[in-house]
Amino acid sequence: MEPIETHHRIVSRRLNNERSVWVRESLGKDGTSRLVVFLDAELYRERIGAHSIIQDLQARGEIADSLVVFVSYASLEARSQECPCHPPFAAFVAEELLPWIGDRFPGAKNASERILAGLSYTGLAASYVATIHPHAFTKVISQSGSYWWNACRLVEQVRQSEEPIPAAFYLDVGSRETEVDVRHGPDLVQEVSQIDGVRRFRDALAAKGVGVKYVEFDGTHDFEAWKRALPDALRWALSKEI
Repeated sequence: MEPIETHHRIVSRRLNNERSVWVRESLGKDGTSRLVVFLDAELYRERIGAHSIIQDLQARGEIADSLVVFVSYASLEARSQECPCHPPFAAFVAEELLPWIGDRFPGAKNASERILAGLSYTGLAASYVATIHPHAFTKVISQSGSYWWNACRLVEQVRQSEEPIPAAFYLDVGSRETEVDVRHGPDLVQEVSQIDGVRRFRDALAAKGVGVKYVEFDGTHDFEAWKRALPDALRWALSKEI
């Protein structure tokens, strides 16, 4: 039996915009025991094929049945503003999106695992949400997260914070993501390589005793690499053992 997928629109007062949300319903008869929220919905759905990956893993019994939510960006311009450590975006995810999901799919309110996933800029965003709203999610999947942003600001924030971070993290990055001094726009220069930024974030989390699984794959900053890496991340996040 194929799970039902529905399309919705969600309006954010925090961000003063709206965006599409696709919800792939759980088939479980005992309520929703796991919740997975993917940022960058268009990329995960269209470029990575996350829906098919999840379907195949579930069919083989490798991951637990879950309610899966894909959240789009309002626009490319909004994405570039909202994803790099933007407090209103974190508030949208934790204080608007999660209640919105719970109101429409009540089983999600008691989910034993709540996973937030993102790639590149949204990998950074997912990690930021988990650090400033520490009880919103239990796990984070960050694929090639852009921790280089703003001189590794989130890395330094984690190092200096005295607050506990209860979420566990899955961090992956390509062994060939080594470029430095990359100009992403007139006012945005990546001084630190992607892989170095991810390693620094890994080390900052580990120093605080946060659970981290770190994976280096043979590849660069591209969708095919993230597609190959995603099944392992989902097996880690959605183990059938609670």
